[in-house]
Amino acid sequence: MSLGRLIYHGTGSDYYGAMVVYPLVQATTKRNVSLTSVVGVNGSYINDNLNYTDITQQITFVVQRPTFYKDWFTWGMDFGDCLTYKDKFVKYEPFYFEPFKGWHWEAFVSESPVVTPTNETWANVTMSLACKPFLINDEAIKYQAVPSNPVYNPTKWNSLPIFHIVGNGDFTLTINGLAYQFKDTDNELFIDSEKCLVYKSMTELRTSRAILPNHEYPELIPGKNTISLSGNYSKFEYQPRWRRAIV
Repeated sequence: MSLGRLIYHGTGSDYYGAMVVYPLVQATTKRNVSLTSVVGVNGSYINDNLNYTDITQQITFVVQRPTFYKDWFTWGMDFGDCLTYKDKFVKYEPFYFEPFKGWHWEAFVSESPVVTPTNETWANVTMSLACKPFLINDEAIKYQAVPSNPVYNPTKWNSLPIFHIVGNGDFTLTINGLAYQFKDTDNELFIDSEKCLVYKSMTELRTSRAILPNHEYPELIPGKNTISLSGNYSKFEYQPRWRRAIV
């Protein structure tokens, strides 16, 4: 048995004396496929929904209660609070687990921590994360300048990048020969392939000003990708968001 830190919003679980028992019983995703049987037909019709299911990852901690907590009740309240999103609506956020070495879950707490003390100092704690079916590369969620040279996707999965353009007027973003056009940009533009949105801010959508080939958002295929932008811009950056399926 090994122990590792879970990190959320920059705070490690070790601050609370909590270490994750590792290796995990790893939850895995599956292709979202349903089967329809038809009278008189051998086998079934396959209905492929072209996506993967979310997973529920259970996590077990071994906890040595820090001396600045007077009891397990107070500790449990604080530990639960530190793992909970504070905004009005729940959303997926990065949860980092050190043994993953450069990859993280996008998740939220689906089952709050349950604290089982063994004595005044030690306890076992269990909780569950609802995770998207892909791990995301840590470095690939940071904005970086789009290089003039080809970009290489190091995984075997298409990525769903976010592009950020600062400028005005019309732009054409060309990726692997496909032209994505954006009209009447006013100072700033984000193209978010996972959310399928084009926006200046989340309250200022610009999707109606976009012309997308086959009505599909940009993806970066495994291996070599060529990316270019034409128009009057002062900044062109992206999050490549390399990913790998949890299978």
